Amino acid sequence: MLKHYLTVAFRNLIKYKTQTVISIIGLAVGFASFALSGMWLRYELTYDIHQPAADRNYMAGMTSVHNNSGYVRYTSVLLAGHLKDNYPEIEDACSVGLRNMKIEGKEYQYMKVDSSFFFMFPVTLVAGSYQFLHREGEAGITESAAKRLFGSESPLGKKIKKEWSFSGQELTITAVFKEWKEHSNYNFDFLVPIEQKYAQWGYQSMNTLVRLHSGVNVEELSRKLLNISVTEKYENNGHTTEYKNNIGVILTPLTELHYTHPQNDATIHLEHIRLFCLIGLLIVLSALFNYLIMYLIRIRMRQREMALRKVNGASDSSLMLLLMSELFLLIVIALFIGGLLIELLSPAFKKLSMIEENRMFFYRESILYMGGIIMAAILFSWLTLLTQRHHTLQSSIVSASGRGFSMLFRKIGLWFQLALSIGFIFCTIVMIKQLHHLYTSRDMGFANMEIGIVKYMEGLTDRHELENGMKQIPFIEYHQLVDAPFNINGSSVRIIKRWDESEKDAESVSIQQNKLNKDIFNLFGLEMAVGAFPNEEEAGDNVLINESAAHVFGWDGEAIGKKFENYTVTGVIKDLRLSPIFPALPSLYQITNQSTNDLPPIHTFTYQGSLGETKKKIEAHFQKTYPEFSMQVTSVRQMIEDALVSERALMKLLSVASVVCVIIAIFGIFSLVSLSCEQRRKEIAIRKVNGATLRDIIGIFIKEYMVLLVFAAVIAFPIGYMIMKQWLATYIIQTTVSWWIYAGILTAVILIIFISIGWRVLQAAQRNPAEEIKTE
Repeated sequence: MLKHYLTVAFRNLIKYKTQTVISIIGLAVGFASFALSGMWLRYELTYDIHQPAADRNYMAGMTSVHNNSGYVRYTSVLLAGHLKDNYPEIEDACSVGLRNMKIEGKEYQYMKVDSSFFFMFPVTLVAGSYQFLHREGEAGITESAAKRLFGSESPLGKKIKKEWSFSGQELTITAVFKEWKEHSNYNFDFLVPIEQKYAQWGYQSMNTLVRLHSGVNVEELSRKLLNISVTEKYENNGHTTEYKNNIGVILTPLTELHYTHPQNDATIHLEHIRLFCLIGLLIVLSALFNYLIMYLIRIRMRQREMALRKVNGASDSSLMLLLMSELFLLIVIALFIGGLLIELLSPAFKKLSMIEENRMFFYRESILYMGGIIMAAILFSWLTLLTQRHHTLQSSIVSASGRGFSMLFRKIGLWFQLALSIGFIFCTIVMIKQLHHLYTSRDMGFANMEIGIVKYMEGLTDRHELENGMKQIPFIEYHQLVDAPFNINGSSVRIIKRWDESEKDAESVSIQQNKLNKDIFNLFGLEMAVGAFPNEEEAGDNVLINESAAHVFGWDGEAIGKKFENYTVTGVIKDLRLSPIFPALPSLYQITNQSTNDLPPIHTFTYQGSLGETKKKIEAHFQKTYPEFSMQVTSVRQMIEDALVSERALMKLLSVASVVCVIIAIFGIFSLVSLSCEQRRKEIAIRKVNGATLRDIIGIFIKEYMVLLVFAAVIAFPIGYMIMKQWLATYIIQTTVSWWIYAGILTAVILIIFISIGWRVLQAAQRNPAEEIKTE
């Protein structure tokens, strides 16, 4: 019996092969994207939830004027003790510092910890003791890292050496711990003690983790921590100087740390992962809804067949199994193809998501999410099929076509697909337009973005070797600069307490300090907002500031000639931005003569084409003479692209989703028109007999689908606009949502509908009316 059901189902799928192929492709793509994105989202939201009192664990970061985000993870090792001693709301606190290292060419992570770490987090000692915390040169190791390094041998007493490009440190293993099975912000292979030399307020290189008492008002505590006053001591020539410094501490839940303040730049923002998940679900719904509508219409068209089967003894349950076997077979095929897609995409997905799990994790999670979609689809179809039992045998025979039912579901299905396709296309075009605007707009402050900056190099004994070698390379133009007009490897910050027109009790202003000359100004293509560039030889205390600095001083539109400290403002430079999300930092530019500057130079070069290819060519040029030469470079464009990596990934997914949904919609329209023509073939024949032209017949169908298109656009465009307007609001620099986007999308969709309808109706209208009227 089962074989019979599957045979009938397979024949029906083959009978409507075009619709079947599109449904399978749409479902497979939707299954894969929804499963992967859902898995990714759940993974991101489960960092450190396994820790004791997970809802009370926080990381205490600090406010910072050095970063555009206004936040840094790194704090002094003294902060943990200060918080625990002075704030009764805090139950415990510890300092940790996570670092990477190489041993025998393999990557490992070691973490600097204090004794409080073991009271806050569950670390199980397997062998050895905790005495390594009080002995320099000793370390603890996890069982998995020990197995990687020493195999089945005991690691106790073994010595390891951290491999660095500039130095090495030998450590003796005196403790073995169990590793954490669950993923955490602080997974480690080795534990080492924090050196005492770091116990200074001015040395900020650790993370401070705190646990709050139950019932603590986190908002109230956060307000207190924004105004912490600490005493810093500095010794110079035997004299100790003390002064108070105000620092701002920000609490972040440890379970949210991974996606709110990532250790490294996040490849994809959590909000975009949520959108990935939603997009995958919508693709599944689009394909599934399209198939189910066609499926249910065909069931209504088969009512007479179902009635005759009941006359011949078929039970309701057997008819249900017969009808659902087709859906079951389609989903099984789609699942198989979706699984193949996940298998093919998993290497790239793991690299993008940075999920360090084995293959079984991916299969288990994929089955979980796919299973949810399948159960929902089967439940929907089963409930719908139950309604067939309310039709009597006579009504089934009389109204075999179920035209009213078919018309309703045909319109619902087509409207849903059109709205979804229009919405996806609209969002994709706006996103592409925004990214293009960020890359080409002068609002970022740079006219020249193809400027390579050498951040690090090795294999040369003298920096002059780099300078001389770069000047010999024909495909680049080398420039040696005294400074860059933005933060590269750190910045000098000046605290301004008094300035023209500031009130006596006004708060101080933190401002970044850079050096600038005309060569740097011209190289990066900077632009003056107002004022003029001072003469380098006679600049003295004449300086430039940016628009953000003029704003915080209260000098909008009237900064020229204003003074602060011993400086006089002669011009305002337009704000420079390496990220379109964060506001530009207030900046001061001191004018310098590059030829008399004593600071280490910044090596830059202009290039054409790809930065990566240019870097390879430069390294190949130097390696002819210096085989060990290598360098790390970046560029203005690369910095901006790094800040937009999540948006580019989202744009690619939206583009794929748009293409898939449009294809589903096109073939959905084609299939629905085909069924409609099949159902209305006698109507078309009678209209032809009564004088209707081909244009008249096509017009009837076009009018019906244009009404659906209008209703779809009325829903899709406002929703898409609200979504993209909210997305654009996260950027300081925004593009405009132009009218041509709406017109272009509508024109394209109308053209698709005309082609789909015109070709199919043309075939139906060319049939012999007499033959159509005589057929049953």
